[in-house]
Amino acid sequence: MGVSKPCRWQGGVIVSALLLCVIAVAAFSTLAHAGMKTVAVSAQPIEIDPACLWPLVGGSVNPDAPPPPTRVPLQGCAPEGVILDELDAEGWRRLAYEQAGEFGERRFTGVRLTETLSDGALVLQVYDSGGGSGIFSSLLIGKPNEAATELADVQAFGFGDRCNGGLVQTRLAANGRLRASANMTPWDIMMLPLENLPFEKQWSTGQERFGAAFDEAPACASCCSNVVREFEFDGADLKQVGVRHLPSISEPSIGMAADRLPLTACLEEAVRLNAGAGGFVADADMGRVADAVAACVRQSNPQ
Repeated sequence: MGVSKPCRWQGGVIVSALLLCVIAVAAFSTLAHAGMKTVAVSAQPIEIDPACLWPLVGGSVNPDAPPPPTRVPLQGCAPEGVILDELDAEGWRRLAYEQAGEFGERRFTGVRLTETLSDGALVLQVYDSGGGSGIFSSLLIGKPNEAATELADVQAFGFGDRCNGGLVQTRLAANGRLRASANMTPWDIMMLPLENLPFEKQWSTGQERFGAAFDEAPACASCCSNVVREFEFDGADLKQVGVRHLPSISEPSIGMAADRLPLTACLEEAVRLNAGAGGFVADADMGRVADAVAACVRQSNPQ
């Protein structure tokens, strides 16, 4: 995966329980507008306490977190006094928690079951926020026990913060394998030609190659493009297989002007015009996109 512009985690402030709930709803609304697509859920909902998944999603925020457990309960984990929301129409179950005291923990978490794989494993889509501006997402895959009260052999894949690599959707591909899509900003599209470089060289090379466009392309956590990265689960790992143009998420997101920057529109078109069926560009075919990105940069930079 490519380099991302650095983001600053902003700590929240102490709020009342009522305001906390308002913030939790607003935060999820922001996530939805920032590219978490509404999809048909192909699995029957089960009772899942979002707090049970906290040990699995910490790595999405903190790369130094200990390895996640491979077995977790699915019920009875919420802190005392916390009331879990009922499942909503899209299959989400949410939790808003504020610990008493000036430095008490605050956490907003949601989970939904999106797929059941052929071996019985469940696919869970999770978002998690520690009360600041970041809303991080994860993809969890694990096998339930007969009573669906526990998940075993869990694999946790951390995604990013909303438009900065946040999980958009999952689906089963024609080959039966699980596919997952992650948001990209216009800046991420521009950086696609450099992804084969060593990670530490991508930033400096981008500055040199793209000039003013390097700073102009939107890269904020609420600056989604209508292009997503696509990953495939091979039974052991989640591997990037390409990018896809998704016009269904092309509405301007929070943080981007309704009249999209010409550079943004050009970069999105660089993918769309070079895509195959379903708007997909495989990693092996990314050279065509690279040429189109270069044309966008030349058009954007002052002569």
